[in-house]
Amino acid sequence: MQDVPEIKPVELTPEEIDLYKQMESDFSKNSGYSGEASSRLMKSLHARKAIPEARIRYFSKPYPGGRGKSHLDNFKRHGNRGDSVFRHPHFVSYLKYFIEGPALPLATIERFRKIVSEDSGMDQLCTFVRAEVRKLKLDRTTARDEFWKLAQEVGYFHADTIRNAAGSAAK
Repeated sequence: MQDVPEIKPVELTPEEIDLYKQMESDFSKNSGYSGEASSRLMKSLHARKAIPEARIRYFSKPYPGGRGKSHLDNFKRHGNRGDSVFRHPHFVSYLKYFIEGPALPLATIERFRKIVSEDSGMDQLCTFVRAEVRKLKLDRTTARDEFWKLAQEVGYFHADTIRNAAGSAAK
């Protein structure tokens, strides 16, 4: 039986909760997203080392389909560096992932962890992933990305295989 890390949201401080709410409010308005709240929230999370390392790697290391580039590299390619990355409206989805983890139901995450911890084999894990994608009615892009994130977070060595299984699920 393998020791598989628990996947859970980052616990926010009261100030961070306020920043999160402000970020969501600013982002949902049609006018004037400043990115100030998301920047301050990211700095606070970073300062207290609250973001799990796997989530930081997701953003800062090359990803499948990225042609050797990271998500951070894409921001830099468009002229965003340092604080301007955290203020950019497209950064909000990454910040939400940093805080909330993979966008999958808790039951799905826990079953995935159980299969990995019991070392039930890649075939069973891929079968489960394809069935979950169909059950949850996920589009292929979302499915590939969220299950790849999950596999990375639990330290599953064959995360690319899981990504492919999620993308191959027929609806």
